[in-house]
Amino acid sequence: MTRRRLLLIALVLSLLLHLALLGSDLLPAISAPPAEESKLEKIDVKMQAMRLDEPAAPPKPATAGVSLPPAEAPTPKSKPKPKPARKREASKPVEQAKPASAPTAEASASRASSAPAAEIASAAETSRAASAPAASVPPSKDSADNAGFLHPDTPQRQFPAAAQIRYQGYWGSAMVGFGNLDWQRDQGHYRLDITVSPIIGPKLRYLAQGTIDKSGLRPDSIQSFRGGDLKEAARFDYEAGLLRYGGSEDKQLPLKPGAQDAFSLAFQLALKGGDLGSAPIQITTAKKVYEYPMAPAGAFDYDTGAGKMRVIVFRAQGDGDVTEFWLAPDFANLPVRILRADKDKRIELKAIRIDVNGKRQWELPPQPTIRNKNAH
Repeated sequence: MTRRRLLLIALVLSLLLHLALLGSDLLPAISAPPAEESKLEKIDVKMQAMRLDEPAAPPKPATAGVSLPPAEAPTPKSKPKPKPARKREASKPVEQAKPASAPTAEASASRASSAPAAEIASAAETSRAASAPAASVPPSKDSADNAGFLHPDTPQRQFPAAAQIRYQGYWGSAMVGFGNLDWQRDQGHYRLDITVSPIIGPKLRYLAQGTIDKSGLRPDSIQSFRGGDLKEAARFDYEAGLLRYGGSEDKQLPLKPGAQDAFSLAFQLALKGGDLGSAPIQITTAKKVYEYPMAPAGAFDYDTGAGKMRVIVFRAQGDGDVTEFWLAPDFANLPVRILRADKDKRIELKAIRIDVNGKRQWELPPQPTIRNKNAH
């Protein structure tokens, strides 16, 4: 009887989440005035705009365009040369065996990366600790203040070419599914693929694409799928100056400068360091179009359940809806929490894993019961 009741509750919550996401398009409008709001603090962390350097092109081969004398190409007499190299290699372990322990400890410390960053010292701190006697270095106030906070292995200064974030989905305080965000950019174009998988019910998918340069993101389209079927789409027609949206793009509005889709908006904030001005932004979910400013509301120590992240909370409110993006400056300004609510519902996506450029930056350790202290 108890198991049946639990399954029934899980089914109902999953269906409610699914219906809410479809009804609201999972736009940044999922955060209505809840019973208890996070008590935000004065912003004391500077959120910087990210560098948008393209990866350097591979160098051309050094021998390109150089003609080599044919007689020297197949010289068999050059084979004896490796012999002295083998002798040096044979003596190499003897030379390296003398000073081994200290550098090895430093190398292993710098490799310990995929655990929560509260246990990971930065490269600069590691090198300082290695060069000075351990007893003579008093604990700094800074390190005491940062105790329990999560940080990546190395500072994230460049806007990611690739990023993947795994989320848990919440309806109120109940965890009812998972979400995945996949960001890719290459040669001036970007692709943002978001999937939401309720425990029960069809998968939802949102695909946003566009161009990107130092001035920011310029969306071309966003598509909304349910169970693999296209439900709504929006197209930014810059030549005609129109924003076309709806089930078959049959609705249209004048396209305003700086318009964004609901998901690209988070990455526009991340790239520009949160500075999008105070004017309302035209935002579409493919099904609807909204206009409201997206401004920083405050800072917060976001408790993931296994360490804290200092985040800047961006909030937009209008027509009874609230949208929040919680961006983590230490993690390339990526959205570690997305919240949308109105008077009837409250839906949140909370990050449990962050990968940047193919490298694991943080992951919530497996726990029998994951309890997030930020749940309201």
